[in-house]
Order: sequence, then C-alpha cells, then structure tokens
Amino acid sequence: MTDSNRFKITELFPSGICVIDSDFRIAFWNRLISYWTGKSMDEVAGKRLDEVFPNIKDSPFEDRIKDIFSGASPAVFSSQFHDAVIPTYLPSGERRIQTMTMMPYATDDGAYVVIVVEDVTELKREVTAYRRMKDSAIIALNDKINAEKETVRANDEANVYISIMSHDLKNTNAIIMSYALKLAESGNEEIANYAKKIMLASTGINDIIRNVSAVRKMSQKSQGLRPFSLKAVLTDAAKSFEGLNYEITGEDRRILCDDLIAELFSNIFSNCVTHAGIDSKIHISIKENDKFVRVSVADEGPGISEELKADIFSRFNKSVSDDGDKEEGEGTGLYIVKVLMTRYNGNVAITDANPGSDRRGLKICLDFKAA
Repeated sequence: MTDSNRFKITELFPSGICVIDSDFRIAFWNRLISYWTGKSMDEVAGKRLDEVFPNIKDSPFEDRIKDIFSGASPAVFSSQFHDAVIPTYLPSGERRIQTMTMMPYATDDGAYVVIVVEDVTELKREVTAYRRMKDSAIIALNDKINAEKETVRANDEANVYISIMSHDLKNTNAIIMSYALKLAESGNEEIANYAKKIMLASTGINDIIRNVSAVRKMSQKSQGLRPFSLKAVLTDAAKSFEGLNYEITGEDRRILCDDLIAELFSNIFSNCVTHAGIDSKIHISIKENDKFVRVSVADEGPGISEELKADIFSRFNKSVSDDGDKEEGEGTGLYIVKVLMTRYNGNVAITDANPGSDRRGLKICLDFKAA
C-alpha cells in the first residue's frame, strides 16, 4: 500500500480522486469523493474497486484500467457516452452528471491509476470549481510545496485538470453564445437586450478561461523577447471579438515582446467592450518616441474617477459600471496587462480619452521598447 500523504494535495481539488494499485485495490480516496459517495476512506481503503462498485467488473472500464497499467495512454469518459463508473449523488438523491479521467502514475513502490471524477451537473458549479482550482493551483502550489520535484509534478497534474475543465467550459459557452446570437436577431427589442447581456456574460467567461491560461504561461520561464509587428498583433487580438469596431492610426512599428502579447491586447479590448459596448469604437494610435513605441487604446465609454484609476491595475480590482461606480466582482485582466508590460521592460498608464466630455472614456497608454 502506498503512502497516501503523497496524494494529500488532491484534497484541495474540486474533483473526486480515487487511486488504485495494480491489484485494483484502493490506495487513496479523497474527502470530496467520500462526500459524494457516502463512503469514507476507512471503509474503502485496501478493497478492490470492483468490490466496492460491482458494476465495474467485466466492464469496458475494467479493461481500460488494465490497458493503462500495461502502458496505454490516459482515458477520458464523457457523461454523454458512458454511465458513471463511481456513482455519486446530489443531496437530493439525484445522480451527478460526471466526467471521469483515468491516468497512470508511477512511484518507487509501484504503479497506480489515478481516477479523477468531475461533477459537470451545472455550468455554474463548473465555473465555481474552475475558479477554486485556479486559486488552489496558484496559492497551494507556490506556497505549500517545497520540493522542486513535487512542485513540478503537482503543476503537471493541475494543468491536466484545468485543461479538461477549460475545454468543457469553452464548448458549453460556445453553445450559450450561439443561442444568444439567435435571440439577438429575433426582432423583439426586449429579448435582444437580454441576449446582449447574455453575450456580455459569455464573453466574461471566456475572459476568465483565457486569463487563467495566461497566468499559467506567465508563471513559466520566458523564452526571451523578440520583434513583433504591432499592427499584426492588434489585428489578431481583435479577431477574438466578433464585430469589434476599431481603427488604427500611425505607421506600423516592431516591438520587443513574446507570444503573450496577444493576451495583453485581448484584455484591453475586453475592458473597452465591457465598459463602452461592442458597438462603440476603439481608437488605437501608434507613435514612436526615442527608444519607445507608444500604443494608445481609447474607448468611448463613461470613464472612471481619479480614485478608481489609482488601483485599476491591482490584482483583484473591482469592476466599473457604465456610470463610473464600483460594482461587486473581481478581475485579473488589467493586472495581467501591468505584469506583462513589466515583463517587456515597458510602462503602462491610464488617462481620460476625452477630458471634459460627458463620456470622457478611458485611454490606456503602453510604452514598448522598439525592436
């Protein structure tokens, strides 16, 4: 039997975790799967998985586990095509809809298969679990793991879970967006207004997924800065926003940055769309000054107060409503912009786009090193 402490970090994950050895005996069973099944670790430890769940015996799942122990690649079982291997239930008694992943895990004391059970019953719960996973990965992996080998291993596992969850969220979100687009074209003004709000919320979910991916990439060692065409980068970033209304003035320039430059401008465009609207024009200017290239991105929104400008680049700054007031909520978009500009040895500042106007807007000024 393996030392179950090696899997204790999985107690932080919003997934049910079961680890079995080559004899199909349960070596680890985290608290979440205990809660979902009503079976504690003490009840199942050392028992064969098909003894606890007889439905597995002589099933395709049993064959797949054997294949993994023989060197096959990890397997994912979607709720759309497979019944639950490990049945779990909601407090109401209703079965949870789940996605299950099986993957090999080798240690000095033997080979194991890690079974990850994820609850996909409701999209809202999926998003909540995803945010919790993000925080756990960043905080727990950075602060709790001391040994470098364990840190790398835990990061790899967390990335697998986040990638699976991000993929499911993107697919679901795409369906939401497609229905919202149809509603927006219904001809009913009230329905169209609600559809626009749904599309805005859907864009926000995509922002969360993209930003977590950016945070993961930012934590990795940079491969170095290299020249990029500004207009090409701006055009590519704008493609992520269907119907984005923007104009670019000034000659194209080459700046020193890396592949994350698209995430930087995507976050800025998202901020413009959120607070000025998708139909409002975004004004982008390019100017070269000494050793720097200045890119200014201005929207036509209501702008924000001087008080809010002071912490707009904070890690979890409050969002701003159309009338300039603070709203509840946390975000990382402009924080990522600030971190990336530091990574590129540049500077970022904000000011009013149209001082003195009723809709003074917001202008974000970025100074890049010229290539």
